[in-house]
Amino acid sequence: MKELTNTWANIEGKNIPATIKLDPIIYEYTFSGCRILDIGCSAGNCSIPLALHGFSVTGIDINSEALSMAKSSSISQNCPQTPLFAQSDATHLPFADNSFDIAVMQAFLTTIVSKEDRSKIIKEACRVLKPQGHLYLADFGQTWYSKIYRERYLNDLPLTKEEGSIIAYDEVTGEVAYVAHHFTEKELVFLLVENGFEVEFFKRDYFVTRTGNRVNGFVVVGKKM
Repeated sequence: MKELTNTWANIEGKNIPATIKLDPIIYEYTFSGCRILDIGCSAGNCSIPLALHGFSVTGIDINSEALSMAKSSSISQNCPQTPLFAQSDATHLPFADNSFDIAVMQAFLTTIVSKEDRSKIIKEACRVLKPQGHLYLADFGQTWYSKIYRERYLNDLPLTKEEGSIIAYDEVTGEVAYVAHHFTEKELVFLLVENGFEVEFFKRDYFVTRTGNRVNGFVVVGKKM
């Protein structure tokens, strides 16, 4: 059977889900003059609030339309520090080692189908962070108590080949639009600790999807070791 892949580069910017808000915990790690990298920034839902606080923010994404939306939005909101936006693959970041103080991944890892790519992305984030720098991430958790998600996890497993991954279909064509992965606590913790970080903060949360479903979530802050 054809291997499932995600095509986030080709999805219309307005159709990219963006329902999770920045957790206030991030501001316990920011400081005057810090440089922040927003990985998988989409239309700037994290980059712009951080820039409005006066931080130097760079956002990267593979979707050019989302980046255009982010640029337009940042201009219209008159950020005191205008964010920089660039098209890039998170597995090969175009930045030098030790360039940033904080990296942000907001509902981004859920879009990465391959376990190997998730590890590459965390390693790259670690590489571009300064010593003792921090990685903030928030993402979806497996929600087995929900009948909707329990059935999707089980029914989609023969295609996704990974427990906790679900398939979203295009409402018009009926074809696969993208695959999303929901994590366990163990997955996220080991993803960080095996790729250069120690967990400093971990919180269980609840998020609401764009379709209104309530789903488990995690907010995590890792420190570069």
